[in-house]
Amino acid sequence: MGLRTGVSGRGWGILAASFWGLVLLVPLAYADIVINVLAVNGTDQPQKKNIEFSLPGELKPEDVVDNAGLQLDYNVKDAGYFLHGDVDLQSKETKTFRVHVRDVWRIGDTAVGALRDDIERGYREMGGERDAANAGKLRQKLIDKLDYILAEQDRSAGNIDARIDAYRNHTQTIAGIRAKAKLIDYWRTDAAIADPAKVINFLVQVENPGEKTKKVKQQHYLPAEVRPEYITDRQGFEIRFDEKKGQPFLFREDDFAPGEKRKVSIAIQDVWFVPENELQYVRGHAKYAMGDLQKSKYIDTAKALFNDIINNLDLIDALQKTLQPDIEQHIGAYRLNAVRFEQAKKDLDALEKLLSRFRADREKSKIKNVMQKIQTLKSLAKVSEAILDKKPTVNAAWKLIGSVMLFLAFFTTIYFITWFFRSSREKKQEEIKYGQKKDEARG
Repeated sequence: MGLRTGVSGRGWGILAASFWGLVLLVPLAYADIVINVLAVNGTDQPQKKNIEFSLPGELKPEDVVDNAGLQLDYNVKDAGYFLHGDVDLQSKETKTFRVHVRDVWRIGDTAVGALRDDIERGYREMGGERDAANAGKLRQKLIDKLDYILAEQDRSAGNIDARIDAYRNHTQTIAGIRAKAKLIDYWRTDAAIADPAKVINFLVQVENPGEKTKKVKQQHYLPAEVRPEYITDRQGFEIRFDEKKGQPFLFREDDFAPGEKRKVSIAIQDVWFVPENELQYVRGHAKYAMGDLQKSKYIDTAKALFNDIINNLDLIDALQKTLQPDIEQHIGAYRLNAVRFEQAKKDLDALEKLLSRFRADREKSKIKNVMQKIQTLKSLAKVSEAILDKKPTVNAAWKLIGSVMLFLAFFTTIYFITWFFRSSREKKQEEIKYGQKKDEARG
């Protein structure tokens, strides 16, 4: 009978008949881990069995330094890698397979340095140019989040299971830091808007239905949006992570008396809402783009996109102002609004692409008009008369032809170069102008 470990690679074992295997994670150093796989034959007869266990989901083939003679394969159903092999065991024999893997559950110095560089580059190139003070506060928010994650990592350095959970719980936060550092929208937000102050109480309850005192392992799954930094009062619970479900959960062991029931309230920041400044950002940019597209050939498509954007934003605003009776419905309303907001952002992106296309067409038409005007000068005499007000000699004619050709080549090259750089900066300049208008309105 084969064995496959739990998806997080912890020391779960399965006891079946007379053969069982066990997986243990043993840290060699901060950059190496050994997974000890024990195969045990508890019978009085020799046994030949197949041992099989899943690797933690973060591990890739290149992360397996030594597979201890086992074969590495990919499981399509589980979308992960696993090791397996046949083992011959004598009576009462135990064999240990020491699988050596890289410690991929640590944010190393190189990755941390790259994140800090991204933050500084974003501040310098996208934030500081308009409002250095506001951008400085936004930068500090990202740095504080990164420092929090690193502190959590250091606290769990001696416990590989806890560190794996911390790494998985913070994966989304790290991705968010990286994305925001490179996103101009983030650097245009108002840093004065504080983090959510409202707290929602997440109730958990446990009971011991038996007639004897026993130790109860509490495991309470949290909503998928919750990250460790959002929990303001853990009530002594550890925050672990279920890789298969992709959800964090609270874990604690307590002694319960016979029939005892307990209710615990976990305080969590209310993060289940779309921030008002983000709604206003999308609304304002949609109106700005729509204004420029009023006289374009894309007006019908633009109106359809604009109406969809405003409709979704209005629905979000109305639902967020409606008080929900409990936390489940509050979260449900947020998830519905999150889908609507994502669609509004996609429609805004499509609207702004129409605006870019319209402006590109307009630039091309300017070049076309210049070329058409030059082509209307049908003869060298007309060109000469237009420029020199006299008919040219033969030598002068060739000089004039060369001059016109050089002028056209020079003019066209300069115009295309200017147009290219202008179009690449145009959207960025619009962001700055829009931000300035918001600042003036607030002032």
